[in-house]
Amino acid sequence: MPSDLVDLTKQIKAASDVVAVVGSYLAVKPAGNVFKALCPFHQDSRPSLDVDPKRQRYRCWACGAHGDAFQFVMHMEKVGFTEARAILAARAGIKLDAAQTPQDHHRSRLLEVMRWAQAKYQHALLDDPVAEAARKYLGGRKLAGKTVRDFGLGYAPIAGDWLVKLAAAERVPDDVLVEVGLTAPRQENRGHYDRFRDRVMFPIKDVRGQVIAFGGRIMPESPFAARAPKYYNSAETPLFSKSDVLYGLDVARHAGAAAGYLAVVEGYTDVMMAHQCGVPQVVATMGTALSRRHINQLSRFVKKVVLVFDADTAGDKAWTRGMEELLSVYEVEIAIAELPSGLDPCDLLVQQGGVEIFRNALSSAKDALDYRLDWLLSKHPEPNIDATRRILDDILNTLAIADVARSVQTQVKRELIITRLSHRLGLRQETVWARLNELQNERRKKELQNLQKGVAAPTPMPAAARVTRPAGEARAKTDPTLAAELQLLELLLAHPAFVPQAAAAVNPEQVTHTGIQRILTELFAAQSAGLVPDIDALRERLADRPDLFEAAAQRQFIGQSMREPEQWLGRILKRFDEMRREAESRRVKEQLASASDDEATELLRRLQQTRKKNDS
Repeated sequence: MPSDLVDLTKQIKAASDVVAVVGSYLAVKPAGNVFKALCPFHQDSRPSLDVDPKRQRYRCWACGAHGDAFQFVMHMEKVGFTEARAILAARAGIKLDAAQTPQDHHRSRLLEVMRWAQAKYQHALLDDPVAEAARKYLGGRKLAGKTVRDFGLGYAPIAGDWLVKLAAAERVPDDVLVEVGLTAPRQENRGHYDRFRDRVMFPIKDVRGQVIAFGGRIMPESPFAARAPKYYNSAETPLFSKSDVLYGLDVARHAGAAAGYLAVVEGYTDVMMAHQCGVPQVVATMGTALSRRHINQLSRFVKKVVLVFDADTAGDKAWTRGMEELLSVYEVEIAIAELPSGLDPCDLLVQQGGVEIFRNALSSAKDALDYRLDWLLSKHPEPNIDATRRILDDILNTLAIADVARSVQTQVKRELIITRLSHRLGLRQETVWARLNELQNERRKKELQNLQKGVAAPTPMPAAARVTRPAGEARAKTDPTLAAELQLLELLLAHPAFVPQAAAAVNPEQVTHTGIQRILTELFAAQSAGLVPDIDALRERLADRPDLFEAAAQRQFIGQSMREPEQWLGRILKRFDEMRREAESRRVKEQLASASDDEATELLRRLQQTRKKNDS
């Protein structure tokens, strides 16, 4: 992290009083030396959130949420640190341009061109006579003018060089237009042409509301309609990857957090109509199947995702989209909502009573595995032996693939499914458990065979294995090495002045826990770079691991409560020295087993020296 950016981050933090930042989102009231507010991170009925102006921190004594102004904005806006810093910088009137890297400047340039293009497309739709048919088409879809304006819709005229000519007149570089997928070069260096022609343009935005791509719907009466795709999205660009983006997430995320879930539909107009009808917790994929990367994005905002299908296709369609992989993301509950046959959300919502039907479908969405079981049983009301076996294996195969976590919630859910399966199929629970174990063992054997062949097995990382804090408290109680590593981390995060002493005494490679090792490595690197090795310097260095930064912030809070930190540091560094010598002794003993006589003499001498140091 460049030192000027660290300095700028500190400047932004100093200008962002935590009471004022929290107060811009919540009602805060003074209470002695702190301010109180209802905690937004859990269902709070009494003011549990303390905002401390002296320490510039907030903490909820009910749910444990805590941090500084940056973390509060990150949690409230559901953004990463870089975005939170930009929000606070704008709030404080501080410009970030001077500290931007060349990559940052280039991205800003691309985003600026996308904003320019969106404005041109929107002006054409709203004011240009050439877009009369497009306006009538949107009116026929019952989309209100306000909705069209709120979502920034536009129109790309039929002329193949409309945007190219505008760009030339306003000196927008051709190479940038090509890079963001708006134009393409003609053959034989004969200029450029517009990629979007005679289409209603739907701006696709990132979670911060920045235009990063477009989706274009060909006009029904267009001369290109017979040979062009109905919907055409921007190509993959440095700004846009269709497998990562969800349409409408920028405007749906807060509504989803309030509702407790986000619903996923298939079309742009489905999303827009849902918002228009007062059901704003709706997003859509970019014409691709919902992927685990999508689910991981949604998990930043909600713990439940509802997949919306019409009744004709829900049973099979919901299960041919990698449902096993989606169910393996145990941070999120996957549910299925079924709409009346043959209707997509947009068509349903414009019908009389359709809004209530849609709301009821979302609120009564079934757990995905329960939905699958009900659908399979509906196909075989009185299943024979073969049908029973197929139904059982269908559900258990999903469990065998998805069940890689070991949280209490997961185990309860699995046991409920097994109980229901045995009851509905008339089987003993022991039989169902035994079959699940068989399928899991079969899967493990296949994974092992894949690994032996050099092919990576597609097992998703379990939620329990992901590092959300430096280490588990339970393990630290029984593992003295991990306990020492945790205590060192807590002290250094709370007291950055200790870092030089620790860096001289501890090699990060000596640390057994990979998460703690990474944090210590970054702290020591910041120290070597001449930076203050504090939590602010750690933010950018852990930009790829926000989970580790969150864990570090938690450990800093613990370290600040430790009394006599100098004495603690001395004891911990002494323990690290002991652990290093113990490891050396183990290595010498292992080498003795296969050493020659001369080598054994030297190894024994080294072992005696190590023991003397341990005894001293």
